[in-house]
Amino acid sequence: MSNDMNKTNDVMLDIKNLVVEFKTEDETVQAINGIDLKINKGKTHGLVGETGAGKTTTALSILNLVPFPAEKPTAGTIELDGVHLYKTNEKGECVPALTEKDYQSIRGEKVAMIFQDPMTALNPIFTVGDQIAESVRLHQNVDQAKAMERAREMLELVGIPAKRADDYPHQFSGGMKQRVVIAMALACNPSLLIADEPTTALDVTIQAQVLEMMRGLRDKFGTSVLMITHDLGIIAEMCDEVSVMYAGRIVEYGNLEDIFDNTRHPYTQGLFNSLPNIEDRKAELKPIRGLMPNPADLPKGCAFCPRCDYAMEICKTVRPERKWLSETHCVECHLYDDGKDVSKL
Repeated sequence: MSNDMNKTNDVMLDIKNLVVEFKTEDETVQAINGIDLKINKGKTHGLVGETGAGKTTTALSILNLVPFPAEKPTAGTIELDGVHLYKTNEKGECVPALTEKDYQSIRGEKVAMIFQDPMTALNPIFTVGDQIAESVRLHQNVDQAKAMERAREMLELVGIPAKRADDYPHQFSGGMKQRVVIAMALACNPSLLIADEPTTALDVTIQAQVLEMMRGLRDKFGTSVLMITHDLGIIAEMCDEVSVMYAGRIVEYGNLEDIFDNTRHPYTQGLFNSLPNIEDRKAELKPIRGLMPNPADLPKGCAFCPRCDYAMEICKTVRPERKWLSETHCVECHLYDDGKDVSKL
């Protein structure tokens, strides 16, 4: 997503105006509220925000795994490496562009996901080798022996001895389980890897090792990555571009320099102010006041307005539109209406 638009043949993932609503008898939960997101081939895009911002729902939409009662996006289009996964029909409805069999073929082969908790991502009654080999057999049409050979190669690639393919998940530590999950995700060389909080359950030492390994594998295979996290440190270490998400909207987007050195949205500022100051250990943290709004009852104007120190009257009633501050940096905030560009918050 850039102001001059990326060339189509450079784009791995292209999401336009994605809307996901969960409708029940009592209410409509607005999980995603019209986001655009673009990832170029070989690049890593960070999606950062608080719990409940809509990050995982965005990822599940790509995989056609949005849970009931939504089951699929409500509006918008999703294109993966030139192939439409969802499109808008003549009635303005978002409809699947592929059959369920096609989606099953794409998962693992074209796009794979590292889920948030490695403890629950593996089946306890099958060996890790069998679980990796299953994905290989499904997508590459090879026999069991070839699939198991590939599984052992992948374990070696993530730093686990091949002989441990015969071990069960309970025989691995948390960090080793996460390596197994990464091996499984990369077994079929997917074009796009979605990593949903891949180091949340790990201690900082193992986290650093896993991130270093992921970076090496990404560079080796040229894989595009969507890195979902609430950790700005991981964003700084792993990503080329960043989308800051709040209440189902991308409120700020830019490259690392834009987001870290030229912060523009009050919410992004709040995320940085919530971090400890390593140069002044006694400095008080400045948490963002209040809580994320109820997605079934979002404010009429800017969703961040009730928590914002810079809120104006217009913020209460009018949702801000996207403003481009440079070729690589955009923000949704009324502080920048009429071409204004206030200094760094």
